Amino acid sequence: MIKWLIISILLLGACAYLPLWIKDDRLRSLVMRWVLVPVSVVIIVYVYPAGIEVFKKLALTF
Repeated sequence: MIKWLIISILLLGACAYLPLWIKDDRLRSLVMRWVLVPVSVVIIVYVYPAGIEVFKKLALTF
């Protein structure tokens, strides 16, 4: 659960703050294309299903 939480925070933070920190439009475009698109795919493929399992286990224990 801790590994999932750390990965989720890092990936979502990268998607939220990298475009804001980068002021150069060309560099922002490259980062969005080559970093944030794969990061978003990892979020969709790993973080979302793992989150469902984490919260399902939490719900079943209470």
